[in-house]
Order: sequence, then C-alpha cells, then structure tokens
Amino acid sequence: MPEPCYRTQRGAEFLPDRKYFAVAEADRALVLIKRIIADVVCHYSRLGDLQEALEACPDEQAEAVRRDLLATIERLQSCLEELDDAGVELVDWSRGIVNFPCVADGRCVYLCWEHGEKRIGFWHETDEGFAERQPLDALPAETIVATA
Repeated sequence: MPEPCYRTQRGAEFLPDRKYFAVAEADRALVLIKRIIADVVCHYSRLGDLQEALEACPDEQAEAVRRDLLATIERLQSCLEELDDAGVELVDWSRGIVNFPCVADGRCVYLCWEHGEKRIGFWHETDEGFAERQPLDALPAETIVATA
C-alpha cells in the first residue's frame, strides 16, 4: 500500500516518514554529506573513465576493467544508500548537487547545495531545478522547520 501524502500549495507532497531539514540542520548535516558527495563525484568520474577503457581495451584486459567497473558501481551504490539514510536527494552525480527537503511557509521546498560550497545558501521550489535556485534570504527563516 502506498505511503499517504499531502499536497502543498505548489503540488509537492508532504510525506509523513520523510525527513525535512531546517537550514541549520542541513548545514550540520553537510559534515557527512560533503564527504559522501566527494566520493560520488570521484567514483562517477572514474565510472566514465572505466566505461571508455572497457570499450577500447583488448579482450585480455577486459575482465580486469569489468571488475573495476563493478567495484566502482558498488561504491556508488553505497554512497547512494548513505545519502538516502541521511534524507537527502542526489540531483547531479558529476557536479555533486544535493537537495535537502524542507518545509517553509507551509510548503515543501528544497534547500540546495553543490559540491564545493561551504554551506547551504540557496533554495528552490520542488517543481524547479538548480538553475532557478534563490538565496536563502528570499525565504523567511522563521518559517523554516525541521521534522523527523
């Protein structure tokens, strides 16, 4: 049976068992998320290199490259599981863009972060993407709440 959800003003759904972050909580979570995303970006780049190597390598080397490819895929899967456990959503594997679900002003939004940024500084609506992100000061801080 599907999990019950509730519609918000812009059509995003509140899921009762989903983690929602306040800005301060998302910033604290970055200690862990930064490490995981650094691994994702590295392994994802390696995955592309290995795929190219597999296409170009002689048959006698193909098995070793396949093993490396599978090991890299397993590492990425492990990273995805860690991100899922943390309650965040990976948006872009190569750039390391992550969304943190948040409830602000009675609606679901995403706090967003890109690999290399020091802290959470932006947000966007759930039906928009990274290109439409806005500075946090455009979102009333007192309305941002965290939920378990």
